[in-house]
Amino acid sequence: MGENDIRTGSLPLMLLSSSHGLNHLLQLILPTILPSLIAEFQISYYTAGLLVASFVLPYSLAQIPFGYLSDRKGHKNIMVAGLIIYSAGTLLCGMSQNVLQLGVAQFISGIGGASYHPIGIPLIFLAVERRKLGESMGFHQTGGAIGSFVAPIASAYFAVTFNWRYGFYIFSLIGMLIALLLWLGIEEPKTERKETSSSDIHKTLLNIKVLRLMLIIFCFGLVQVIAFRGLMPFLTTYLMKKHGVELGYGAQLLSLLQIMGIFGSPVFGRLSDIAGRRVMLCLLLVGQALLMYLVTFASANLLVIVLGAMGLVVFGCLAVTDTWVTEISDRSVLGTLVGVAMTASFLSGAIVNPIVGYLADNVSFDFAFQLLSILNLLGIPILKFAEYK
Repeated sequence: MGENDIRTGSLPLMLLSSSHGLNHLLQLILPTILPSLIAEFQISYYTAGLLVASFVLPYSLAQIPFGYLSDRKGHKNIMVAGLIIYSAGTLLCGMSQNVLQLGVAQFISGIGGASYHPIGIPLIFLAVERRKLGESMGFHQTGGAIGSFVAPIASAYFAVTFNWRYGFYIFSLIGMLIALLLWLGIEEPKTERKETSSSDIHKTLLNIKVLRLMLIIFCFGLVQVIAFRGLMPFLTTYLMKKHGVELGYGAQLLSLLQIMGIFGSPVFGRLSDIAGRRVMLCLLLVGQALLMYLVTFASANLLVIVLGAMGLVVFGCLAVTDTWVTEISDRSVLGTLVGVAMTASFLSGAIVNPIVGYLADNVSFDFAFQLLSILNLLGIPILKFAEYK
């Protein structure tokens, strides 16, 4: 790593993409086995939504503090510490004997997991060439998609073959191992080792243009993938209830939704390098809304196509949004602004998951999903207020 330049090519991208995959893997264990938890603990869909939110809420809200800390103190130590907390919380999930204990363990996991995105995404920005930024963010999202693909299949296998607790146990140990590898294999960027003073950061953050940008990023983050955030935790439950599929097949369809990100993220990221970020984001928002609406009408067989297409556009939207946010942000507070974007993105899940559960109890899953498809379109007018620096 050069003294004055941290643009080193593929190695940082590979390591960070792998860490991204682990982050997604750990967060998808509970949504996959949610039907087993509902049956074992005899809880309603609303309570199940609150259980999901017990992870998503701290996962979203802690993004900004972690981003702020990385702007001031650097990246490596915070990333490793966060992963250790994440893995420890995951281990506690497997040891839980009731819903309350599981909720607390999920809360701890959410705090630790929040450390990754506001650190990893800025490091990608610093490590790659500008002309390939969208493509690189796409490959970074591919790492997340691979982790999201592995989690449902493996978690369902453990739940059906052994017990749902084994997925938490095994993946928590993998998380500890990855934390060790990150500690040994990643160096703090030399250009980032000099700490930025609190007064300089506060002055930048209180600038009226930065505050306006922060508000735009937050509002867009809330709705950019809101349909996906509401669908993902309940997908296996929805498929078993409406279509009568078994947990294993439901987990395969959840994995399909994730694995398509391997293709969608780099493809749409590269297309955004050519066509522009906002144009591509508008198209992806329309695509998400349409596909989410079709989920409620498709047969079990057609869902393979619909969910596959939705995975393409969702992970494409995430990749292009990451690129867009880093490009329009002030570099001195990049981690903080990425934290704002991530907080909003995951906070939408914390808000809508209990609502989806409540509507499923009292109306239907289909109605809840159709409502989310409309909310996804709100991102288009928000983009009109965004201006590049």
